[in-house]
Amino acid sequence: MGSYAKCWLGDLNVGSSRNEIDPNLISLFRQQDKVVLSAPFHKLPASLEHYRESLEEDSDLKLVYYQVPVNVVRDRLEVLGYTITTVEDAFREWVKGEHAQKIESMKVWAEQDSETRKLMEDHYRTDAEILASVTPRSWIEGLKMIRSSELETSYHARFEGPHKGTLIGYMLSNEWYGFPGYDVFVPLRLAIEAFGDDGDLIYDLTDLVWSSNFDEGEDFVEFGLGVSAAEYSSMAKTIVLTEGKTDAWILSESFKVLYPHLQDYFSFLDFESTGYGGGVGNLANVVKAFAGAGIVNNVVALFDNDTAAAAACKAIEKIALPANIVIRQLPKLDFLENYPTIGPTGAAKLDVNGIAASIELYLGEDVLRLDSGNLAVVQWTGYEKSVNQYQGELLEKSKVQARFREKLSRHSGPAGPDWDGLRAVFRVLFSAFEEKNRGAICKRPTEYYGVS
Repeated sequence: MGSYAKCWLGDLNVGSSRNEIDPNLISLFRQQDKVVLSAPFHKLPASLEHYRESLEEDSDLKLVYYQVPVNVVRDRLEVLGYTITTVEDAFREWVKGEHAQKIESMKVWAEQDSETRKLMEDHYRTDAEILASVTPRSWIEGLKMIRSSELETSYHARFEGPHKGTLIGYMLSNEWYGFPGYDVFVPLRLAIEAFGDDGDLIYDLTDLVWSSNFDEGEDFVEFGLGVSAAEYSSMAKTIVLTEGKTDAWILSESFKVLYPHLQDYFSFLDFESTGYGGGVGNLANVVKAFAGAGIVNNVVALFDNDTAAAAACKAIEKIALPANIVIRQLPKLDFLENYPTIGPTGAAKLDVNGIAASIELYLGEDVLRLDSGNLAVVQWTGYEKSVNQYQGELLEKSKVQARFREKLSRHSGPAGPDWDGLRAVFRVLFSAFEEKNRGAICKRPTEYYGVS
């Protein structure tokens, strides 16, 4: 008998590995997610209750596991490209490949001169029939039924009992509840749909520690990945380039408020401090430099939502950028469709999306509304011939930035609707490589099975 590392999503065992740590599963955790519990033990996670008797017999024993809420796992998976749409498509491709393999195995056994021919032929036929009708949704519903009925997995009793020949029987008789592929993030992301925001993902390493394979003080994330935590964090980061140091500072500080559990996935590079200087033109030059330097990280060049940025992006479109470098602009906001402006003809409320929206306009109405009670005004400054439109600039930027600093200093608890503008900005960053990731994730089953 070996020692096992077990991964639990609530009360579902979603992965076990004997005498080792799964590098994919452990990559979803960070060192700060580690829990080491010493006696006395009161309430334990339901998935770890089976240790209680041993713990009561030996007070020196400790529980060692990593734990994060389901919503944190969901966010981390989606940043890695495992959106619900992508995993549903990938699931279908994995099942399609497995179905084709079962059909082929059935044909091979049909040609055998063996006493077990009929048994094996029927076995593969049953598998194939189940796989022919399974969908992402039916698999999720199957998980819900397994949970609600408290059904136990059994890899040695295939299709026995009332679930013989059914999807539920197939799920209970195969690892990862019947998901056929090696990409464990696909079924994990789907399984989260069966939980909502309830429960935690727990990676239990207690058994490995008790067997003396590992020390309780081990950095299991570092060990499982085969690199240092710092190296992994550096390799995994998406680098975000902005038009200046203020933009980088605003995004970096806002990220700590809105998505602290995703900080290891993004780096907001203040390239001005490296000597490039700020501004839309310099950002365009940095993009070209990165493209020529062979940077391996994903890179997002985030331009303002204004005329100068539109002109710069139009020029960059002529350059063939590598797949890991993308150009994005700050998103359009409904709030900016009727915003106060001032120009040669006087004051007017206009749509400033695409013309005058710098990062300051995304900081929230509470920040933009100055002591006078009025919103900080956009002033029209010039005409850009390359895109046939005027450029606008927010007046009193320094006051708006100062008010944002105050907002950060007094923030506590959940972020409210006044952070929605910045949330919209981060959605642009999170989705920047969605198509690239989708292609890679959905290509794996085709490569594995050789089925198109």
